[in-house]
Parts: sequence; C-alpha cells; structure tokens
Amino acid sequence: MPPSKRNISKSKIEKEIYNTFELFKESKNITIVDFLNKLQLNWINQQHYRKIKYSYYSLYKLLIFKHLKGIKFQTQLERYLKKHKDERKKLGLESSPDQRTISYFLNSILDEDAKNDIDFIVQKIDEISEKFGIILDIKLLTPEKQNIKTERTFHHNKNIRTKEITQLFKKRFSSVIDLNTNINCIYSKNDLINLILHMCNTNDFAENGSHTLKINRDRIPDGDTLLYHLKKYEDLDQVKRMFITMFEMIWESARKANHFPRTVDCSIDYTSWHFYGDRSAPMVTEMKPDRGTTHCYKFATINISKNNQRFTLLAIPVGPFDKKEEILKTILDYAKQRVKIRRLYVDRGFFDSKSIALFKRYQIKFLMPCTANERIKKVLEIVPTPTVIKDYEMKNTLFNVVVVTDEYGVRRAFATNIDFNENDVGLTERLFYLYSKRWSIETSYRVKKHSFRPQTTSKNFFIRLFYFLFSALMYNLWLLVDILICLALLGYFNGKHIITSKYFGNMMLSIDPGG
Repeated sequence: MPPSKRNISKSKIEKEIYNTFELFKESKNITIVDFLNKLQLNWINQQHYRKIKYSYYSLYKLLIFKHLKGIKFQTQLERYLKKHKDERKKLGLESSPDQRTISYFLNSILDEDAKNDIDFIVQKIDEISEKFGIILDIKLLTPEKQNIKTERTFHHNKNIRTKEITQLFKKRFSSVIDLNTNINCIYSKNDLINLILHMCNTNDFAENGSHTLKINRDRIPDGDTLLYHLKKYEDLDQVKRMFITMFEMIWESARKANHFPRTVDCSIDYTSWHFYGDRSAPMVTEMKPDRGTTHCYKFATINISKNNQRFTLLAIPVGPFDKKEEILKTILDYAKQRVKIRRLYVDRGFFDSKSIALFKRYQIKFLMPCTANERIKKVLEIVPTPTVIKDYEMKNTLFNVVVVTDEYGVRRAFATNIDFNENDVGLTERLFYLYSKRWSIETSYRVKKHSFRPQTTSKNFFIRLFYFLFSALMYNLWLLVDILICLALLGYFNGKHIITSKYFGNMMLSIDPGG
C-alpha cells in the first residue's frame, strides 16, 4: 500500500528546497547528487512501505535525480548508476537497482500524489537554483583527463560530451524562457522551442520551418501557432529581463570554467534589421538608405573582442527616442559589473563629444576612427604621418588624434586616449592591429544571422526582438559549449573551434532536455 501523503503541503516542500540551497549559496558549484544528499525528505510517511533491498527514501530521491539529470529511460539510468558509483552511494543506494525494480516502485508503490510531488520538487529545484545563480552539475563542465589514443576515440568522446553539456544547457534555458504557453495549450513549450531551433538551423521562416520539421517529427506546431505565442508579448522589459537572465547564466558558466581573464578588450556596435512597413510603428528607427528602405529595428551589443571567444555580454533594443549616451551607460554599467574593460573599440558612429566624454568618465581606454568632418579633413591634409595630436578638443572634450597611413597609402585619423608614441617604429602596425579586434563583433553578427537567426517578414517588433535575442543566446551557448568540450577533451582551450555552429544547432534540436 502506498504511503499516505495527505499531510504534505507544497509550501513545506518549497521551504525545504530553499533551505537546502542556502547551504550552498557560498560555493555556487554543486552537483545534483550533492544537493539531493542534503535535501531532507523526512516529511514523507513511509510506514506502509516494506523495504526489500532499497529504501523508499533512496528510490524516491533516485526518481528526482532522474528528472533533474534529464535521463529519459530507466535503462539509461541503470547504466549511469553502474558507471558513477560515488553518485549512487550519495543517493543512499549500495548497489544499482535494475529496470524492473525502478518500474515496480514507480508504477506499483507511488500513488498519483507522490508522482505529482516529484514533478513539483523538480520544478522548484530548477526555479530556486536560478534565484541563487546556481547551475546544478556544474562539475560536468570542468576539464577531465582524457586518454585519447585514436582520432575515432576523440570523436566518440566529443559526441558524448557534446550531448551531455548541450542537454544541461537546453534544460536550463528551456526552464527560463517564457513562450506564453498555458496548461491547456495543445503544444508544449519544448515543442515550440524545437521549432525555433529548427528555424535557426535552416535559416527559415516559421511556416516553411514547420513543414520541413514535420518530415522527421510528428508533434510539431505550425508556423501560425508559434507566431501567435510570440505576438502575445506586450512588455518590452519582460522580454529583456528573460534574455538577460539567460545571458547571465551562460556568462556565469564561462566564468566558473575559469576561461576568461578578469580584464578583457571589448567592442560596442549597432546592428540593424531592415524594416519595410509603417514608419510610425513602435521601435522603428531611421537609417541610411539601403536595400530599398530608410528604416529598421536597431540593436546595440557589447562583445568581448577575442578570437573564437567573442561572447556577447549584452544585447538590447534601441528605440527612436533612445539617446546614444543612455544606451552606452546601460551597456557599460552592465559590462563593468562582470569584467574590467582594458580597451574599448567602437566605429566612427561614436565620434562625438558626449560619447567620448562618457568613455573618459568611465575611465575606459578607447579607440575609434574619426569622422571626416571639415576639421579632421584639414588635419589629414596638413600633418605628416605618423603623428599624434595631443589634447585635440571637440566641444570641451579633450582626446588624442593619431594620424597614420594605411597599407593602401590612404591617410587615416583615429580618436583615442591610449598613449601612442609617434616616434614608435611600429605605431601604425600596432594601431591597426588593435582596431582590427573590432571586426570580431561584425563576425559575430554574421554568424548569428546565418547560423542562429530565423527568417521573418513580420512587422511585429516582439517577434523581431525575440528572434534577434534568441540568436545572440544561441551564439553564446555555441561558444561556451565549444570551449567546454575543448577543455574537457584536451584540458586546455587551443583557440580553435572544436564543434561547428551547425553541428551545435542540430545537437540542440535533437536533444531531449528531460526534466
């Protein structure tokens, strides 16, 4: 006879989970078994359960563990426990229960209330872990000593690790992302996410993406269903907070892997998504004539400028009434809480006194091309190269102007507060080398657009915003997974991509997040 569960309240369960997380709030680095080992389930009434080989308590925790790990099949669970004896013992299991034992406990011992409680516990552990900034099973992401003897072994290990790490992150961001689904929805949130992932992989529209995905899968929402859910967004801040939470999750994981130094070079830029519709529509901004339009949706981003590690720290929408200095403040305030900016690279769109004054106020070393206004044109005509003009003044803002000749014999002027010496033999090469780091943000835009962004002709701003931020999220996840797999297989990051963006995208689609 199943144990009586009538005296258990959900608030009591939630409080116990919260108290258990309090024990780990300093470390931020725990595994699922470590958490479950500390989680007290003493409120479970086991008086009617007759222990044969495994206690009710340990098997109950085992089912919670199965959901949190995203293990779908009981045969998978049995193999996992045999391979990871330490984790099995922490769950209170001296040996590995077989599939028959687990099935019997699940189907004959547990009643519906107990099963619902397990689902509730898993859901609350996921929710509360986000509040504490903890990613369970972060140890999965740490380097392991690998015995790689052949190329075949290497690729086998790479596939295994990619599946494990991808499943972990898909499960996590699936729990954070809100697609406006209700209990009575025909399609689940994961169904909608899989359609979006397929659209990213194929660079396709919602309608055609749905048709092509249905070739291999049965339960796929149509394009109109997906767009219906995306159109239900009404609060811009809600969407921004949702994606910022996911950006922070990814950054925290990268930081835990001790991958990025505290001091980094960064780039800031705007990117546009052409708009063909009512110019007075919300969030539509003006742009230079291009491809038959003078209007667009605009986004501002800040990236780390390091080859193959061009993380997007933040991406935000820019409206027609947003001031440039306010956008810069938002981006820089966010970035400086996470990294120390050594040098900042921006394009000539920021060559104005307010932007430069802001960079100086934040004590950031910056480098940008000068706009060829009348004063700069005269400077280019008069001074020899290379020349460093100290304390060049623009509307009470002082900075240096460096004039050099590029490889094509064209004179270029750069605004900066970096201390360049015009007598340095390698001045020109050093300046162009530093500024070349800004192109990393352009490269990231191309990858996001062609590998991770769905197509759309919708005029709805929230659909465009969701697609753009989702592409930035996927781009960051790809970089992180790529780095972590390299660390796991080689013990160090060699600066090269070990998995392609397309491989990662298809792995994300094929993986069942479980839970």
